[in-house]
Amino acid sequence: MPQPVTVFLRQSLTLKTAIAACLEKTSPRRVHQLRTTTRRIEATLELLIVSADVARIDKQSKPLRRSLRKLRRAAGEVRDADVQYDLLAAYHRTPDAKHLREVLSALRKKVERKLIKRLKQEQKKVELRLKTLEASLGPAIDLDLSGAKLITVTQTWFAENVRGLDLQQDQDLHTLRKVSKTARYLAETGIDASKAVATLAARYEAAQKSLGEWHDHFLLLEQAHTYLPHDSETIQQIQEDMERLHEHADTAASHLLATA
Repeated sequence: MPQPVTVFLRQSLTLKTAIAACLEKTSPRRVHQLRTTTRRIEATLELLIVSADVARIDKQSKPLRRSLRKLRRAAGEVRDADVQYDLLAAYHRTPDAKHLREVLSALRKKVERKLIKRLKQEQKKVELRLKTLEASLGPAIDLDLSGAKLITVTQTWFAENVRGLDLQQDQDLHTLRKVSKTARYLAETGIDASKAVATLAARYEAAQKSLGEWHDHFLLLEQAHTYLPHDSETIQQIQEDMERLHEHADTAASHLLATA
């Protein structure tokens, strides 16, 4: 069954490795690993706050969570530039797609420098905050959750964090994507111990994927509007794809919320 503290300790090592790897080379794979690890740690912290009988764990985790958010945002800017550049391959026949690729390439270099700066600022802080938190979690090292308990915690957390969302609003749709991702990581804490947990994680992942495809095109369209003429053929094609994906995202979101 899931042992949240053991999971956290493993993720702590992964994060330190990911930071060091990105400082060496900010490849798309390494940036993705960094960003994903920060989210997985935040999900595990949510699980520990709810499940572990550790005094003031919520307050003690706040400094680490601040650092994680800073790293995730910086890595997210690099990741967005990488994804948008890759998405443009589908529009290679339009006359101004090449210009937008050049813009995104330059943007990637800019946000890459910002990420490296942020990593250098936060690396020692993160290592110290991880060490402090690891020591605080000692009393809960043997905490072992059942699959049923993990499902309850995950579904409760998800329901609380989607309450009041309006799916007609793009920002709320994007919020649902982020909440789905964290819920997936919560569930994946015990994915190897329970088929029911694995099924729940897969449900969140499927919705997250559909919402993510829409949002990636949404961001690409914003960049196209910023750097291309208003009558651009590239803009028109991205717009058409984004609207199609928006419909898929709406359907996925509605199905997911219906089961919340």
